[in-house]
Amino acid sequence: MARLSSFVFIGLNCFSLLLGFVAVSYAAYIQFNGGTVCQKALEVPLLITGLVLVVVSFLGLIGSFCRANSVMFLYLLMMLFLLVGLMVFSIFVLVVTNKVVVRKVSPNRLQDCSQWLENHVDGRNWEQIKSCLIDAKACNNLNDVDIQYWSLIQSGCCKPPMYCGLEAKNATFWVMPKRGPEVPDSDCTTFSNQQQTLCYDCKSCKAGVLGEVWQKWRLLGVFNLCVVAIVSMMFAIGCCVKKNNRYDYKYVSYSPYY
Repeated sequence: MARLSSFVFIGLNCFSLLLGFVAVSYAAYIQFNGGTVCQKALEVPLLITGLVLVVVSFLGLIGSFCRANSVMFLYLLMMLFLLVGLMVFSIFVLVVTNKVVVRKVSPNRLQDCSQWLENHVDGRNWEQIKSCLIDAKACNNLNDVDIQYWSLIQSGCCKPPMYCGLEAKNATFWVMPKRGPEVPDSDCTTFSNQQQTLCYDCKSCKAGVLGEVWQKWRLLGVFNLCVVAIVSMMFAIGCCVKKNNRYDYKYVSYSPYY
């Protein structure tokens, strides 16, 4: 049983070490080779995550191979802090996403969302988000896709709101009626047929992004709970490895063959 726990412990730490190297390498690639605005936003989080994984995994492997309980103690302490941090983040995600009402069809209201999410989408952050949407070509190749299958972002950013009454020539080209929009809403006049503009500055686009963020954060919450389970397992196995190291040390110390 002791050997099995050690093998599992070493395997998990080797896997996390590999993930850490991949994250650090990708962050370095973005730094030295440039990238889109959206990619640059990931650089620092990737670097920090990668370095934490590398350091913690190295400590675990050194403590296991060298039977160094002082290193294992440091490893377990870092894992405990990581576990607490992940649990706090899980609660935060649950609180934030629980206050959001997602509109499946034609999202156009920001006030349905939690204040924290709204603040991070509106204001000065919007220019960066808009650059990401343009870089990702979110509104390209929509002519062959039925509008009911468009994502929340595509519904909010690639066309004017339906209540404006604009006439559709194709997926992203709409004509204003001679009498003007059906309702006096700023989104109706903000929309432009220019592919770099469209409805990216509309309230409906921001609401669509919030809807997508809500969905992604819900998935992130589920993923984070899985990570909590894995980290808890690694912490428990690490405690067993530390205990086995102590017993092995006592056996070697009192063995008549040494």
